[in-house]
Amino acid sequence: MKNTLALTLAAVLALGVSVTSTTSAQDAGKVDFEKQILPILKESCFKCHEKEHEDNGKIKKPKGGLRLDSAATIIKGGKEYPDENVVAGKPDASWLVKTMALPDTDDLAMPPEGKGDRITPANIDLIKKWITEGASFGAWKGVE
Repeated sequence: MKNTLALTLAAVLALGVSVTSTTSAQDAGKVDFEKQILPILKESCFKCHEKEHEDNGKIKKPKGGLRLDSAATIIKGGKEYPDENVVAGKPDASWLVKTMALPDTDDLAMPPEGKGDRITPANIDLIKKWITEGASFGAWKGVE
């Protein structure tokens, strides 16, 4: 009886560890916005697409009305293509990806020449993966 109880307990514990490990492994494969996507946006996009602020006595407004410094404004989009900047689950419908992937010679290519480094193809793929996975921001809210 003690052996049966011990074996049952061992099986339950092993199953619990197995399920926990599988869930953690699945979560580990997901793109983390704050750790992986936000640094890309900060490096290449914030210069022109952050909250209105004063810089050397001049008021700087976000270009095209597009802010990329908060979860709500990333989803909202700018003056052009509102609500299509990031379309959860649909990277090919998301203007954030479309403009990053355009050739340098295109007027809509982002960031434009002289305004920041172009996003690498690997980082564009990472952003596409994040959008495909549902474009979750996790706990990050950004600037109000």
